[in-house]
Amino acid sequence: MELNQLLSFTLVASSESFSKAAGMLHLTQPAVTRQIKCLEEELGQLLMERRGRSIVLTPAGAVFLEYAKQIINLVERAQEAIHQFTSSRGRIIIGAGTTTTIFRLPDILKHYHQSYPQIEVRIRNGDSELISRLVYENAVDLGLVTTINSSLHLVTRPLFTDRILLVAPPRFNRQQLTIAELESESLIQFRSGSGFRRFLDEHFQQHRFVPKVTMEMDSIEAIIRLVISGLGLAFLPEIAIAEDLATGQLNQINIADWSPMTRQTFLIYRQDKYLTWPIKAFFEQTKIK
Repeated sequence: MELNQLLSFTLVASSESFSKAAGMLHLTQPAVTRQIKCLEEELGQLLMERRGRSIVLTPAGAVFLEYAKQIINLVERAQEAIHQFTSSRGRIIIGAGTTTTIFRLPDILKHYHQSYPQIEVRIRNGDSELISRLVYENAVDLGLVTTINSSLHLVTRPLFTDRILLVAPPRFNRQQLTIAELESESLIQFRSGSGFRRFLDEHFQQHRFVPKVTMEMDSIEAIIRLVISGLGLAFLPEIAIAEDLATGQLNQINIADWSPMTRQTFLIYRQDKYLTWPIKAFFEQTKIK
């Protein structure tokens, strides 16, 4: 089994085309076809089959694809780890959610870049489930997540905690609501199925609160703008609305008999991860031990 065979296999799988994969690899289509055939003969399993003009993975191919990705990523990480001994430069790939990327990472990476300008930083966005998978596959070095996937057995370190606040537009004339009163107010929520929505739904159930959801959005910035416009109330992380609270564009609303809500963000990485000097430098910058 050769690395170029694995590269060909993953590219054919992602593009669903031998010709497209050949173009990306600067090879002929027959050469890519031979590589896949050799791989199948060695494994003793059919990995792909044609359906019309498309290439579809067999069940065995779908399983093997996950391992092939991990092998390729591991080779790339190994090359980077060795490269640090011959170069003062380095690279780190961080996976994080949109809210963390917008409101937390800029300040962290600003100081990181000031201390280590020779390190190239790459960011991958996604929810906690996707980021955890990318960490497990070695596609990213470190992940910042709010939900832990215990089945992947990753190293988990608490990084920071955010308060979750109920906010309203400035012309909203109440500073406190009962749970019953809040149920009659329009609530702008993150889309159903998102990690933050599940987090809120769990707290709503604990307080036997049934929200009147009038809008669902994917963007936290869109929700902030809609609340400022007077179209509803929203539960949002304090870090995302601190500036709007300070300038009076949003008001915090207290809820009677409602326990404070906080959400923890964790730093995750593989247990067998080789900690290159850029990773150790990131730990130092964020006070991770």
